[in-house]
Amino acid sequence: MFIDGRSLSTNDLPAVDIAIVGAGAAGITLARALAGSGAKIALIESGGLDWAEDAQDLAAGDLGEQTYGALDAVRLRQFGGTTGHWGGWCRELDAIDFEARDHIPFSGWPIAKTDLDPYYVEAQDILHLGTARYHDSEGVAAENKVTLPVARDAAVEPVLFEFSPPIRMGEVYRDELGNGPVAVYLNTTVADIRVSDDRRSVTTLRLARDGGSPVALAARHVVIACGGLSNAQILLQSDQQMAGGVGNANDQVGRYFAEHPILIGYAAILSLGDAAGGPFAFADIGASGRRYRLAFQPSEATRRRESRLSTLITIEPPGPTFDPATGLFDRADARWFGPPETIQAIAQLQAKGKARIHMLNAGLETRPNPDSRVLLSADRDRFGLRRIKLDWRLTDKDLEDYLANLADFAKGLAKAGTAVLRIAPDARERFPGETSWGNHHMGTTRMGTDPTVSVCDRDCRVHGLANLWIAGSSVYPTPGAANPTLTLVALALRLADRLKAELAA
Repeated sequence: MFIDGRSLSTNDLPAVDIAIVGAGAAGITLARALAGSGAKIALIESGGLDWAEDAQDLAAGDLGEQTYGALDAVRLRQFGGTTGHWGGWCRELDAIDFEARDHIPFSGWPIAKTDLDPYYVEAQDILHLGTARYHDSEGVAAENKVTLPVARDAAVEPVLFEFSPPIRMGEVYRDELGNGPVAVYLNTTVADIRVSDDRRSVTTLRLARDGGSPVALAARHVVIACGGLSNAQILLQSDQQMAGGVGNANDQVGRYFAEHPILIGYAAILSLGDAAGGPFAFADIGASGRRYRLAFQPSEATRRRESRLSTLITIEPPGPTFDPATGLFDRADARWFGPPETIQAIAQLQAKGKARIHMLNAGLETRPNPDSRVLLSADRDRFGLRRIKLDWRLTDKDLEDYLANLADFAKGLAKAGTAVLRIAPDARERFPGETSWGNHHMGTTRMGTDPTVSVCDRDCRVHGLANLWIAGSSVYPTPGAANPTLTLVALALRLADRLKAELAA
């Protein structure tokens, strides 16, 4: 049931077994998974059912030197969270993404992909996806009677994204939660986490709301599920009883912030026929009633052999088109593929049909960086809570791996005879200033076995606190290259099972 926190007339709410803070993808997944357990569940959301300016203002903050979007624009404070502007891109992480890799300091999850595989199946259903076919590019191509532009066994191989419709979780699951046993507190913001005298467990949450004094909620277990930025913010600002914030004894909360740099136009391909330039390569494609998009990723074997990070490359819709009948392009843009005379010569020599130029779009995996972090600024919101300062750090090494992956992609295209790839000669000068991003907030409360370099354990329980848990992509030790939503939903389902076991103990 929905309860507007602004209307509460009491200073103490009924105690609950589990309080979930944040009604985004992770929080809603947890609430739904726990709703039938018989436990008393509260789901707390600082926004309302729909977008509102006063709620969104609570997300505002400051930026470091790196180019990034305004913090009150890259995430949403409302029921359903940032799924309200989600594009629906879904992929599982690969097995290698979970592994400790010698060439990547601070890498390695405390769980393996096999630990998440059963939960990925259920997460597919929650996000309205079909049977996972992320590595079945050949099968989807065969259903559409098209040819892949590079071989499946190439160093940079064709893989697939599947699209969620995309579902807006605040809309799709609104009636279920609104009419169910979970108490959903809207327009209610966690202002403080209170802990026991021995500092080993959480006792209550202090909740702020407009139009009234703060209220208290006692809970046997608390789950923070507010995203990679706000998860850190809530822990850091709860510093009245624990210096530096709750769960921050080793100064790890807020560190290792990760995003996927999105590099558009750093490279382009000149397709040499429909095999590389047809709709399958650069547009959504259907198969068995589902919607997919082709991408190109270094194989796990390549990543291990070359000690390289991953990249997911997609081909943008075509730009200039070369007509061999006239020997000319319909328009020219030197920024894409160099001087017009160069691309005309290539096209005249090799084109098997109407050659087209396509920019490449890429999402990059990055290295864990303890200096890339969420901090608190001196500025405060209307509840007196300190706002976020985000200092996102990228390194030249992250770009070098992308350039190496592009070189391997070029070899695969050349071997197949489908396209010529050009890397912009000023790519290194353009990075990281000319960078976009995926609104994928990861790290900041990473999971691990060593409390000196992590915030929570393999079960997502905060080190040193018996009943405080973290949900969402903030627990990722490494980001991989895949979009995070599918994995964070799978992790939330896994956490739900862990919480059920705790309640039954």
